[in-house]
Amino acid sequence: MKLSSKTEYAILALLELGQRHDKGLVLSREIASSRDIPESFVERILLTLKNGGVIVSVRGANGGHCLARDPGEISVREIIELFEGSLAPIDCVNERISSLSACCSIESSCVLKDLWQKMYDAMLASIENIMIKDLVTQERSQKEGTMYHI
Repeated sequence: MKLSSKTEYAILALLELGQRHDKGLVLSREIASSRDIPESFVERILLTLKNGGVIVSVRGANGGHCLARDPGEISVREIIELFEGSLAPIDCVNERISSLSACCSIESSCVLKDLWQKMYDAMLASIENIMIKDLVTQERSQKEGTMYHI
């Protein structure tokens, strides 16, 4: 699966907000500049994140953006699904669709469904418990590791 630039930029924006968590509101232009995200993308990304309940946005002279929840409560999966929709490779393993009705006429005898299900489960297992806080911590560690001490 290939993720869109919007998804990548959204995670980068959340990393910036996570780095500044509990330090007040952050202007969208600061996010764009700090993370090298085109300003035209930032506004749309932040709107989607706001509508998804991930961030809070305040308008006005003292406005800006901040996380709506602790960074330890925002999963990478949640963000990817917010921008990309279901991560299921095919409808018959999409829990949102397959629980509503049978997906196809050969579902009960299809050998491919197990393959798609295993692939989907492995992907979810790899991102399910990765939180924005984990990425913030990793980023801080990498930055500290590249510092030169005299």
